[in-house]
Amino acid sequence: MNKQYKYLIIGILTLTLNAQTVEETVIFSRIGELSDEQLNNSGVSKLTFVTDENKAKKIAELDIKNGNPFLLLMGGIAPTIIATDPQFEKKYGIYFYEFGCSGPDNEIIIAYNKIVFEHLIKTHGKNWINEVRDDVIGFKEWKRNYKLKD
Repeated sequence: MNKQYKYLIIGILTLTLNAQTVEETVIFSRIGELSDEQLNNSGVSKLTFVTDENKAKKIAELDIKNGNPFLLLMGGIAPTIIATDPQFEKKYGIYFYEFGCSGPDNEIIIAYNKIVFEHLIKTHGKNWINEVRDDVIGFKEWKRNYKLKD
């Protein structure tokens, strides 16, 4: 059985088990859990309508202040689930969020993610850089620029 099928099965089982046991919880990115109130008050739910990068940065800062920062991904029809996501989310206090086929412009997502990257550096040092998913929007470019500063 190849790895993609294993991840898909694990993701489906996680969704099924959580959906059956906790009705008031939204399974976010199929891994982290947020209440409806936390989800509705998060900036991620508003980013689709944002057209200004500075506004996206302010939303990221507010999400960090409220304790619900996200690392944003773009995907397709089926979400990409990686087995190490739950440990990363818990360890670093963030949530992965995949917009799917449609979402904000890449520049908006990158502006949001850059603020979260800086937050992770301030709160956890460099440890998270080698553990984060490579498909987080804007991460590879940010990492290159961060190494140039170093």
